[in-house]
Amino acid sequence: MSKQSASFPGWDWDDPDRLAGQLDDFSAQVAVCEKLEPVGALPHSRQDFQELGLTGIEFAAFRTAHPEGLGTDLTPLRSPELSSEPGTLYRVDGERSFTQLDIGRPLPFADASVDWVYAEHLIEHVTMPVAVGWLTEARRVLRPGGVLRLTTPDLARYLHGYAADDGFLARHRRRLSMLGFGPPMPQRKAFLVNQIFRYYGHQWIYDLDELRHVLVRAGFAAEDVRHCAYRTGVRADVADLDTPFRTDETVYVEADR
Repeated sequence: MSKQSASFPGWDWDDPDRLAGQLDDFSAQVAVCEKLEPVGALPHSRQDFQELGLTGIEFAAFRTAHPEGLGTDLTPLRSPELSSEPGTLYRVDGERSFTQLDIGRPLPFADASVDWVYAEHLIEHVTMPVAVGWLTEARRVLRPGGVLRLTTPDLARYLHGYAADDGFLARHRRRLSMLGFGPPMPQRKAFLVNQIFRYYGHQWIYDLDELRHVLVRAGFAAEDVRHCAYRTGVRADVADLDTPFRTDETVYVEADR
């Protein structure tokens, strides 16, 4: 047994149902900060956001990297003294804004209240009806001329990697192992395709056409949906939120309001 495997006793990658709880516990370890300060009620209107120096929303982010962003997540954010609650705006470590939100419910913001919305590797964690409802709400809170940027694992990349045996799956396995999220995964190609469907709470895996489908269902015009590259988009400050360790498996899409 390797030293890394010994650090995860009882971990069996071939048993996703058993591992679900362990993966949740492992993920919850990142939902912490040193200092969590309640600021007050959430901003509602565009003026509220502007008065707080906020221009957009990053979903699935406990600590957004955007200095003018409001980070949100379903999971409570915890400090040694406090745990977040829905409906309250918080300051995280004196640097960033955060609120606890459920994307399965209507967003508590006014129409046309923000300039941008960003979500990295979130949409695959909810069912398609929830995704369409959330994207409809995201479109509603964007001002005309605003932009939505989504990233998610690319089904086409996985299936091409499997069929062509081009080395993508082996490289991606090594990349995941470097994150320390459990012991190294099995090297079997079928496992590496299955894990993107069966682990991490994933509900639906997208390719470019499937993303276009849900965005159009949410009210975005098909001609306003475009395929982008890593850290390339209509707003550099938003595209720069893309994180580097997911570039090999990710499809990047933007939609204009």
